[in-house]
Amino acid sequence: KAAQKLQGDQKRRQLKTAYIMYDKAIKANPDKISPTLRSRYVEMTLVRAGMVINEGAAHMEAIPLLLDDVEKHVVSADVPANLKQQYALLLVQLADSSSAAEKFDDAIKTIEKAATFASDPAPINAKKQEVIKKVAQENYELADAEYSIAKNNKDAEAFVKAEFYALSALYFDSTHAEAKKLLSIVRKENIGTYSAYLRVIDPIPDSTVFRKINKYDILMAMPTMQNRGKNILALVDIYNYSYNPLRLQSSNFSLVDENGNKYKALPARLTPELLDQEHEAKLKLTFPAPKGKIAKLVYEENEHLSEKFFY
Repeated sequence: KAAQKLQGDQKRRQLKTAYIMYDKAIKANPDKISPTLRSRYVEMTLVRAGMVINEGAAHMEAIPLLLDDVEKHVVSADVPANLKQQYALLLVQLADSSSAAEKFDDAIKTIEKAATFASDPAPINAKKQEVIKKVAQENYELADAEYSIAKNNKDAEAFVKAEFYALSALYFDSTHAEAKKLLSIVRKENIGTYSAYLRVIDPIPDSTVFRKINKYDILMAMPTMQNRGKNILALVDIYNYSYNPLRLQSSNFSLVDENGNKYKALPARLTPELLDQEHEAKLKLTFPAPKGKIAKLVYEENEHLSEKFFY
């Protein structure tokens, strides 16, 4: 109560002291915590955490410790619903900080966590949908802008950027119809080009999301493809971004049709047999002609998997 009459540094010191006292009381007798003490401890820890957030980045390292302290007790049935909701809203406040730093994946996970603690999760879930729709739309608009540049200037890099941003939009909102349509269009344009996002996306907007989209360390492209009777003759470019040399065998490559049927390349000797890191090879491969529309080219070798989508 006394802290409410104080201002500035005095108030902060008083609240910090109160938090420390409750913390000691809780930890001194962890098996004998009254409902009143637990609730006051949760309340003071939330106040302390709110102060730390408002003080800014210089003190943010204390937040995980404070959250751990709260979470051990806020789940208890004897903690009032309003304190559970306060904790959920504190997590949403942290999510806003992540969004401001363009760490959208972290923001959404934090909001999802908040909903599990909330006594009323409806506004928390609404906030999550708001963030998802906003970020997905922003990425779609970036994709559409890059697509326009690519079309008007015949710019191969812009087509790859458009593919990346369309995938980013769908990462956040898999139901985004315009992003789905645009992704299919740019993938067709990029069949003969490496989807080398690392080369064209700068600066990287959200490293967590980028790693999930830029998941292949072996890049492929198919510049030419010709029907030869019951077979398809293809020129396949492959670039090794991985940490190890690749042993190239025709049996590593397959076409997959729209129904999921796989058509493995016919036996052929490939040159080079060993593809070093950060090196490229241009291969001539023959595949049985798929019965359905070709969906992707696949490379599989032990734990390595790479896919080049055709639409």
